[in-house]
Amino acid sequence: MKRLLWLIPVLLLAAAPYLAAQPAPPASPPAIPAASPQSALTFVTALAKEIGPRAAGSEGDRRAIDYVADQFRRMGYGVERQAFPFRYFEEAQPPQLTVAAPAAQRLSPVTMLYSTSTPEAGIESEAVPAGLGRPGDFAGRPVEGKIALIERGEIFFSDKVANAAAAGAVAVVLYNNQPGPPTVGTLRSASRVPAVIISQEEGRALLRQLEGGAVRLRLVVRTVVETRTSYNVIGIKRGVRQSGEIVVVGGHRDSVPVSPGANDNASGTAAVLEAARLLASIRTSRTVHFIAFGAEELGLIGSAHYAQNPPGTIVGMVNMDMVGRGPLKVGNSNDNDRLVNAALRIARGQGVQIDTFKLHGAAASDHFSFERIGVPTAFLHTGDDPAIHTPNDTLDRVDPALIAQAARLAAGIALEAAGGAAR
Repeated sequence: MKRLLWLIPVLLLAAAPYLAAQPAPPASPPAIPAASPQSALTFVTALAKEIGPRAAGSEGDRRAIDYVADQFRRMGYGVERQAFPFRYFEEAQPPQLTVAAPAAQRLSPVTMLYSTSTPEAGIESEAVPAGLGRPGDFAGRPVEGKIALIERGEIFFSDKVANAAAAGAVAVVLYNNQPGPPTVGTLRSASRVPAVIISQEEGRALLRQLEGGAVRLRLVVRTVVETRTSYNVIGIKRGVRQSGEIVVVGGHRDSVPVSPGANDNASGTAAVLEAARLLASIRTSRTVHFIAFGAEELGLIGSAHYAQNPPGTIVGMVNMDMVGRGPLKVGNSNDNDRLVNAALRIARGQGVQIDTFKLHGAAASDHFSFERIGVPTAFLHTGDDPAIHTPNDTLDRVDPALIAQAARLAAGIALEAAGGAAR
């Protein structure tokens, strides 16, 4: 799931209602078989533990693509691998950040996705605190030729780094705004200056040192940024009456490079697979696509490609991202709550307590790619998790019963949106 986008308001895009042919909701939701926590555990274990980190374009991602495709085939679905280009990012070597003066000290940075490299010898310069990295935070600060020290929060990482580069900084050291290990984030495209992130504790320690005088930092970053191909993996349930109209049940398959991505988002991918298993023997009027999207962590790239190149008319989308830890919630990013309301009604029928939330247009996960083209969405989610995008997002922290619960609800929403069980 995209970090830090929950609080960033963006332009709300108009959402279209269902097609005129959309049938009225049934008096009671169609029966869905009970979901299996053991099945969900099998899926999430394979992705987060047996495969591990699944950064887009990596060997782990390739193995995850093969795994998901194989599971869909075992369930009897047709499988398509939809290719799309993306800007691949890789660390050629771990970053190095040290305090060169007044006293030598080694810090523990994480390279920001799409950071450019430093020169071969690295960059050494004085650190200058620059608040949250907003344009006004650089006013009157001697940033030219220096390394900007910026706190995470309020605006995109990419904007912080771009603002620092525009002010003349030669590099950026971000620091977390909450305790724990630094969380990696994306700059969305290759940056003008190298950028890393450190923990809140290390960032605050540097600020205290700066209160006593100049602090010189030395930074070495080695990265590779190039165009590669990844895939959306689609399990296809062909509709028996309106096969050109499609309901999507999706979640992103990829993780950030440093994380096994158990909650973000092996949990969501496992829920997609479990929802597909629940509906495997039920015929539907409309077509249902179960999709493990690629390259979400780099900017919703896989889901955007699918939404912009639809194989039919998409009439609804259920997204599952981080459904393995905490109480289940449903929401979206605009004012079209048709599927959200359906989710609430179906959850009651399944005996599930579910709350609502609103992202106010934030591009936080793959549902947003569909909202941009006017498709009604329901985003199933169990709340923010400080361990995501870190090595701590591990299998032991997720609850397979929650994943199964989300999967059964998603299957119910998809079955209703697909016209119910066809005879």
